Amino acid sequence: MGLFDFFKPKHALPPEVDDVMKKISLMAFPGGQKQIDEETFQLHALLRGKLTKDESIRLLRRTKALLIIADDKSETRITESIRASSNGKLTENEARLVYVFLTGITGPVTSGGDGSSDEQAVIINATSTIVGISEEYAYVERACGKKDVDFTLERQMHITKNERDYDVLHIIMKDGSKRGFWFDITSFFGKF
Repeated sequence: MGLFDFFKPKHALPPEVDDVMKKISLMAFPGGQKQIDEETFQLHALLRGKLTKDESIRLLRRTKALLIIADDKSETRITESIRASSNGKLTENEARLVYVFLTGITGPVTSGGDGSSDEQAVIINATSTIVGISEEYAYVERACGKKDVDFTLERQMHITKNERDYDVLHIIMKDGSKRGFWFDITSFFGKF
């Protein structure tokens, strides 16, 4: 099975849908087939052969795609999907192990301060860029409302300071006021 085979439908799709599917695949597996093979091997070993290699690869691809496209990336939502995708072969605990393997999240997704400065940065506790960046935007939406309705993103920048990596999001509120949010992304920066 090739890199994009999971995303290929049984019938032809419009080119714009095909393009979106390719982008999702590239986001999920920027390392290409080598990354798919390595992660499938690791997942298969983690589950101690409970799923076949083909079942493991399907689960890996489906779950990573879900982590990219879903608004709700909560542990409950994702582990339910993992269990359903395994056709009941995985227990709730095994589904949680897969979730932790793919996200690096073993507790709260965020900790730290309120994001008002580097000293008060919101710490993103993830080892995956897919989950980490999504959580940054979810945090801002929880604090400020809906993006492009209650606020707009003015700019986003990466800063390295004191051997820590930060994303700083500058937003403009609907009333014209400006806010900045500092996120400590050291746990996932540069990791896919």
